[in-house]
Amino acid sequence: MSDIATIHARVQALRVRHARRDAVMAEVQAVRRGDFQSIAPDLFSDQWSRPIVANMIDTAARDVAAVLAPLPAFNCSAPNGLSDKARKFADKRTKIARSYVADSELELQMTERGADQFNTYGMLVIAVEPDFETNSPVFLIEDSVGAYPVWDRRGRTVEFARIEYRDWFALCAEYPQLERMRTLYESSNSQVEVARYVSRAGVCTVYLPQYGTTILEQFDTGMGRCNYVCVKRPGLDSEIRGAYDDVIWVQLARHRIQMLLMEGVDKAVRAPLVVPPDVVDIPLGPDAVIRTQQGAQAVGRARLDVPAQAFGAVEQLKQEQLTGAMSPEARSGSLDASVITGRGVQQLMSGFSEQIASGQTCIKAALRRAIQLAFEMDEKLFGEVRKDLRGNDNGVPYHTTYVPATDIAGDHTIDITYGFAAGLDPNRALVFLLQADAASLVSKDYVRRNLPVDLNAVEEEKKIVIEQNRGALVQAWAALVQSIPQLIASGQDASGVLTKHAEFIKLVSEGKSVEDAVVEVLAPQTAPGVSSPGSPPGSDSAPGATPEGFTQQGLPAGLQPGLATEGPGGRPDLVQMFAGLTSGGNPNLGGQVSRMSPAR
Repeated sequence: MSDIATIHARVQALRVRHARRDAVMAEVQAVRRGDFQSIAPDLFSDQWSRPIVANMIDTAARDVAAVLAPLPAFNCSAPNGLSDKARKFADKRTKIARSYVADSELELQMTERGADQFNTYGMLVIAVEPDFETNSPVFLIEDSVGAYPVWDRRGRTVEFARIEYRDWFALCAEYPQLERMRTLYESSNSQVEVARYVSRAGVCTVYLPQYGTTILEQFDTGMGRCNYVCVKRPGLDSEIRGAYDDVIWVQLARHRIQMLLMEGVDKAVRAPLVVPPDVVDIPLGPDAVIRTQQGAQAVGRARLDVPAQAFGAVEQLKQEQLTGAMSPEARSGSLDASVITGRGVQQLMSGFSEQIASGQTCIKAALRRAIQLAFEMDEKLFGEVRKDLRGNDNGVPYHTTYVPATDIAGDHTIDITYGFAAGLDPNRALVFLLQADAASLVSKDYVRRNLPVDLNAVEEEKKIVIEQNRGALVQAWAALVQSIPQLIASGQDASGVLTKHAEFIKLVSEGKSVEDAVVEVLAPQTAPGVSSPGSPPGSDSAPGATPEGFTQQGLPAGLQPGLATEGPGGRPDLVQMFAGLTSGGNPNLGGQVSRMSPAR
């Protein structure tokens, strides 16, 4: 471990390197809070101490954050094809990854802080830390202000430093060893500067720079590398830039010109009264009468017109704000979309959609790296610990156990997707996926993994197979029941089928599944007086015996193949009748009736 002097020098160097970015972040933060006076105090007066225009930066930031906040879908792919063992392995890792997300309340953190931090300040900071109470990794989304990451050529966070200000009393509650310093510092400063530094080797150091670099804690994370994942917003160069860095002064300019308009309107209303020379006394009041020989046109207020260009300048600045923030008017409900002209909503919001898609790509990369780091941490720190997995998969609760060393086994891959068309119209994306699936361009597994919903692709495929075969079983049983009239017409005994059908209905109404009810109803029954090997004397059990009225294949005796698909008397059903079409495309529903009389 490095000494504290070396660590402090490194933190200060990173802090100086990002000094300009810290200044811009402070300005954006002040504007978001409505504290315009701290940036441009000359624009305000005692009469108008607060902005008189809407805080469009804060409104646009909240809107974008609400769209970016929903989490993508997390799925692990089977590495060895479609074998049952590979599917189970992938499904277990999917549930493990989702448990990390659920236990960390990552969705809540993204809604409260993560999405807004990424868009406003241009960076998302995720700390992957071990929770020794639950023996599991957790994700913590931290503030981007005061964070100083170092990336390698591949964009991985290899070093991290942070400067933050903490309340002294809260700090003492977290670090009891500071109790001896309470009387020395609690009265002088309630906010204390705290520095955190994580080296390339994964050694974390927390200290107080202002108090003689007092070390609060220093420990090895056990990962052998930095446990932070930081991604920045796309930009021209390596500088971290938020979405509203260049819109601050446009907001202030709009406030300034709005103030001038207010002043012009005030002066126009309070303009002096102009009267002709023959008016000596000017009465005041609502019913006052001014007598003059020049007529009413000679009396009035002095004209102090506000230039029309001023109102145009307000609209121009508003448009500049919308352009700089990439927030179209359609987001505020003020749009002029027309089906006739082709200016649809999607066309008006194309820039906003591209901004969301770009942000989702970066957030997806950050979440993938964080989950991979969590997999690695789970194996290294809690590899042999057996842990419970409880959750809800598409409305179905599950409970299972896993051991990281066995169920992760060095496979840290994870598939994260916001859907096929991230940030775009989900309806169009769904139609495209369905068309591609129908044309056999993609697999159904690909379609499931690219749906913009939280879906377990492996578990969902299993449920679909069960539903399809259960439906086929119900149809087969219905066909069996429909053959009863034909059995009776052919002279067969249909009582066995009727009895089995009644028993089937009873079992299903009692809550048994379709497949269990069919197995129980069609189970081989014993002949009276015949005992099977190993059964008690007098018991009625004959293995291999078939139910009365059924063949060895489980079909009713005398049933002809295809009989269940025919209508009464062997006539075609309605579907087969509609299958016949005339040359004009109309259904051929013609029939013939023959009447005969006995010859005399």
